[in-house]
Amino acid sequence: MNNPAADDTEDVGSMPTFFKEHVEFFDSLDWILDSAKQSETWSLSVAPEEESERVERLIRIINSYQEQPMCLDPHLGRIVGQIIKVVQQYVYVFYDNTVDSKSAPISVTRFDGIFDLLYILCKVRGYKIILRFFPHGVVDIEPVFATLWLFSADLNATAWQSRYILLIWLSLLAMIPFDIESIDSGIANLPAISSISSNQSLIERWIGLGKLFLGKSGCEMEGAAVMLSRLLSRKDSGASFQPSFVKWAVQQINDAASPVINHPNDESKAVLPIESVLQINGTLRVLCHLFSAMTSPALIENQIPLLLDIFSLDAFDHHSVTRKLISKAVQRLALLLLPVTVLEKRRVHARPSLRTNLNGNGADTVSSLCSTDPCTGGEDSIDVDIPEEVELFVGILLQKLRDKDTIVRWSAAKGIGRITERLPLAFAQEIVTAVGDILKEETLRTEDGRIDVSMTTEYSWHGSLLCLAELSRRGMLYPQALREIIPWVVRGLTFEIQRGDYSVGSNVRDAACYVMWSLARIPNPSSRRVFAEMSTQMAATLVSVAVFDRESSVRRAASAAFQEHVGRQSAFPHGIAVLQLVDFFSVGIMRNAFIKASRNVAEFEVYRHPLLHHLCTVTIYHWDLKTRDLAIRALRELAPVSPRYVLTLLLPEIVSNVSSPFLAVRHGAIAATGAIAESIAAEIKADANATKMVLDVADNVPQRYIEDFGAGLTLTALAFYMGCLSRAKWNIGDNVQSRFFGLFEMALVACKNVDGIVDDFTAFVDAYGLKPEQHSCIENNIKVAKSGTSRESFVLAMGALAEQDIGLLCSVVTKGETVEMRRNAAVALGRLCRRTQDSKRNDKTWAVGVVAALSQGLNDHSIDNRGDVGSWVRKQSLQSLAIIFDHDNQMAQRISAEDGALAMRLVGQVLCATTEKIDKLRAAAGRMFEILLYKQQIGQNGTAAGNVDVGKCLSQLRQLDPMQPDHCSANGDEFTWTDAAAAFRRVVPALSVSYEQIRRSLFEGLVFTGSAEPLGKFAVNAVAAYAETLSETVASESAAQWNVNGLVAELTRLLHTDKRTSKIINPALIVADQLIEQGALLAADTKSLVALYRATQQVAFKLRAPLRLGLCLKLYSSIALMSDELAQRAINSLLAYMAHPVLRIRQVAADHLFEVVCIHGAADMGDDGAGIGSLLSETEWMQDTVDVKEARSRLTKMIRRHIPPS
Repeated sequence: MNNPAADDTEDVGSMPTFFKEHVEFFDSLDWILDSAKQSETWSLSVAPEEESERVERLIRIINSYQEQPMCLDPHLGRIVGQIIKVVQQYVYVFYDNTVDSKSAPISVTRFDGIFDLLYILCKVRGYKIILRFFPHGVVDIEPVFATLWLFSADLNATAWQSRYILLIWLSLLAMIPFDIESIDSGIANLPAISSISSNQSLIERWIGLGKLFLGKSGCEMEGAAVMLSRLLSRKDSGASFQPSFVKWAVQQINDAASPVINHPNDESKAVLPIESVLQINGTLRVLCHLFSAMTSPALIENQIPLLLDIFSLDAFDHHSVTRKLISKAVQRLALLLLPVTVLEKRRVHARPSLRTNLNGNGADTVSSLCSTDPCTGGEDSIDVDIPEEVELFVGILLQKLRDKDTIVRWSAAKGIGRITERLPLAFAQEIVTAVGDILKEETLRTEDGRIDVSMTTEYSWHGSLLCLAELSRRGMLYPQALREIIPWVVRGLTFEIQRGDYSVGSNVRDAACYVMWSLARIPNPSSRRVFAEMSTQMAATLVSVAVFDRESSVRRAASAAFQEHVGRQSAFPHGIAVLQLVDFFSVGIMRNAFIKASRNVAEFEVYRHPLLHHLCTVTIYHWDLKTRDLAIRALRELAPVSPRYVLTLLLPEIVSNVSSPFLAVRHGAIAATGAIAESIAAEIKADANATKMVLDVADNVPQRYIEDFGAGLTLTALAFYMGCLSRAKWNIGDNVQSRFFGLFEMALVACKNVDGIVDDFTAFVDAYGLKPEQHSCIENNIKVAKSGTSRESFVLAMGALAEQDIGLLCSVVTKGETVEMRRNAAVALGRLCRRTQDSKRNDKTWAVGVVAALSQGLNDHSIDNRGDVGSWVRKQSLQSLAIIFDHDNQMAQRISAEDGALAMRLVGQVLCATTEKIDKLRAAAGRMFEILLYKQQIGQNGTAAGNVDVGKCLSQLRQLDPMQPDHCSANGDEFTWTDAAAAFRRVVPALSVSYEQIRRSLFEGLVFTGSAEPLGKFAVNAVAAYAETLSETVASESAAQWNVNGLVAELTRLLHTDKRTSKIINPALIVADQLIEQGALLAADTKSLVALYRATQQVAFKLRAPLRLGLCLKLYSSIALMSDELAQRAINSLLAYMAHPVLRIRQVAADHLFEVVCIHGAADMGDDGAGIGSLLSETEWMQDTVDVKEARSRLTKMIRRHIPPS
């Protein structure tokens, strides 16, 4: 038996925690290696099929560990060791075969699967780890080299994975500490390869072979680069081959880039061909690896000027990988020129313990460590000779910080950090200043001291901040630079520039968070002390970004930086308490960060004003509408925390922006003014100037902004502003009231999504009411046809009016011209009735008319090119009915007393709606169903006042409901109406109610749904399970029980509907067939089934519609299994359709006849059974030929011998 606890330890989410398939893996691996060891198969061009399949399975297993490759580590030695042992054997035999041409030939592709398996291991775990388990003896050099040579002679004949594995194997063998010349035995019989002479020494051919792959794409280039760098960095080959190779590399790059170099103004040659780019990239990769492995630049000093010229070329602007490799080569060459001596005094680390930080003594510890400050020590006295080329290299890297590609900027930033670490203090400070100056390029200081970055590019800021982070991690930011840089980093935390309908800058903000994170780890004690002085500003900015930034990655990065400071420095106010509110998970969800986390952090006074300032100066003006809306909601929560600060410092600036020419700024300012006016209304009303400033907002918006482009968004903001004033019960005069109504009217005309506007309009009407002419204006806008969606908008706004408008809305629900009008009318009707019910008036004369209109809305099944648009009306009608009945538990009694037929019809419609295919619609119907059953008062003995039938019906339905009002079944399982199977099981028992009208409505709904996939099977299964519980005998009139014959009779009734207009005939045919197949109608008597058969005949009579006729034939074949009499009738009907004019119908009839006669044996055909089966299965009934007619005649004669015509 499986242990659940053990299963839970295998995976964390979807991430494996150990190599759980190791048993299966090693079983398959052993089988594969045993197969591969059989040398008699080595001459095959491909591996055996089973071996290939097993290799593919192992590859899939290893690929699944790409995100957690360390899970393979405990087994990696065994896996690689076993594989490489077989490969080594293959290589030795291959080498011997090459030397001795008389040996049996060996295929170069036989081991492709084995090499592919090794490559996948390298891809998942990294070639450096895998190479640890490769053999590296002297005896391996020539066999591996010869094998690679033979594999390279014809590149099209071998797999690149095989060549890659041999290349990295040779890179390992190149590190063997033996003189290669002493190993060279002069391998003979190797095929010729262009550009490589067979008379050269082993090392020369080795280098030539590596050069061959530098122009290849993919992993071969990387493998050759590693191999060549290790080979050329050997002591016995460096002095002889390094200068010539670097010279060759320079020449290769120049030749490849010559079209751009020689024709700089020719646009047709501005982009290099892919072959040239690959050659340049491969050569640069070798140089990068080679410069990293070299210990002295003495051998390549003559090539440095040429390399400088190459690194300064503008020929690679279109190739990001090339520019990245240049950046990497520049930094490694610069490091090669610099002395290796590390200035230890610069690396003094302050190490305050976590316990000291928690005790609040972190600052004292830092101060005590500042007694030995490398910044003021005698480092400048160290005489270090810095080559002039280093300055040029640093200049190239500084320029790369402005590159348009992130990979280039990131490489340059790391390079500058590494180079600066080896420079003397004076030079290092110059580089820090130069990096900081990049941030200042094309920026302006405004009069209030803000930094305007609208003219800058995000590339330079991103690269500079990445570089500052690298310098900070290495202790290069000294106090004099730190004070100047931190304000720019803080500005980078809010960097964002709008470009059309999008913005750039999220990468800059993320890099600024990285700088903040690295500052927390700064090792210099004096820098820590300066940093502590600015920690409050940094903490406030980080918290603001963590809760108010649009991007979740930036919010989490800011949270991580804040956490790093709290853990390492203990300088942030209320660090641990705030960190618990803005942790990784709290800020991950945007809504939670904006609304909940910000409100909790604002409880700390030190963060309160910075949060409000950031919200009111940055976030409410954001280009993204969703972000602005969340910012407005957050402002409503935060403004009451510090009302005086908002009123005196923030509100004037916000109001000044309501006339801004920028749409986002204008929208945010208007909406923010409304949010403030609602949240701190008492404080504003106490200040006359502030009151006037708030009330004049609508007048301060220029008229062109509410009439021209962008008017919809501006009017939406104005509607929100007016709604906020209304909810706060601001005292406005008649003129302002008229002005506000005019703006609402314009908003309803201009805007498409008016749900929020209608809510604000409702608050406006509740607070200030409407004048008679304004009331008439709303009604006229509904009656007069207008373009666009304005009529639908005004219909929705009717929900804010008075009781006398209910009749108009009822007429729109039943007679609205568009489905949108009918839907909005249903919504408005529910809202208006709720408002009328809240008015505490006892007059409910509108009840019957409203329920009748909404009941008619439940019959809306309109369809257009958008699909079942009538479902919008049905859903809103159900929701409005739920509002009305839920608010008045005597509504059912009132309706049944005045119109009992309407009440019964409504119950049936609600039950029918609980079987809908659409989940949300079914959920709305389910809620209404529960309100009728459990929230409406029912009189004594199951009667409702005024109508006995309705009360008894609801009482029976309550008894038949298997669920309880708390949505739990008898065994305690949770129930939801969106679960179709559970919903159908719940409502099907209601078929036993004694009222035929209710039964028919529910059954029709089940039949409609039962014919649709994928929910149809749930409805049919529910009906079939219910039918098994029914009795065959006719129930007494007093019992609320339905029998199986009644079920069949109901299906028969549905088939008798007008076949020209009815939409339920096809679903009835489908459901009847499925119920018979499931055995649900076995208890029915022959009389009722014969009636069903005759109804099917009537449907099929003179019918040419192939779909419906096919359903009839299918039902014939199912009915035939119920009794001998029905079998004979069905066979005669199917036989008649064998002569149908539509050939496709003939074939369908033949198939069903074969199924009835030959498969199920519904009728005894005696000795003619085999002949009938042969004719039905072998004849091409889709053809209208003489042979087919003869076959039909023979078939008819054989069947007539046993079954007479009916």
